[in-house]
Amino acid sequence: MLNDGATTIGFIVAGFVWTIWWNLDWQRYLKFYGIKGPTYPVWVQLLFRTFFALCSLGAAVELGRRLLLSARLIQFYFYCLLAAGAWFAAIVLMVLAAESMMTKRGKRAIPPQ
Repeated sequence: MLNDGATTIGFIVAGFVWTIWWNLDWQRYLKFYGIKGPTYPVWVQLLFRTFFALCSLGAAVELGRRLLLSARLIQFYFYCLLAAGAWFAAIVLMVLAAESMMTKRGKRAIPPQ
């Protein structure tokens, strides 16, 4: 059974994986900040990629801190992975829903006459 500790660590794992996704597919996430692409000035790329890298680093540090806090049974880590999978699935669904809403909103714009 999942407990609060496994759920918390699972959420941190999902957050860490999400920040890695930001770093690998950074252009996808720039549109959430209202920046139009597909070509971006170098300073925008540098700023956002640094921000995404720092987010990953922060998530990794917190995850490492939580995992090294105390010894746990292997079963606990299995529950952490289950919680992480559920959290990450929710994150992916939210990203897809936001992209879908952004696409629909863009198509509903009234063309100039």
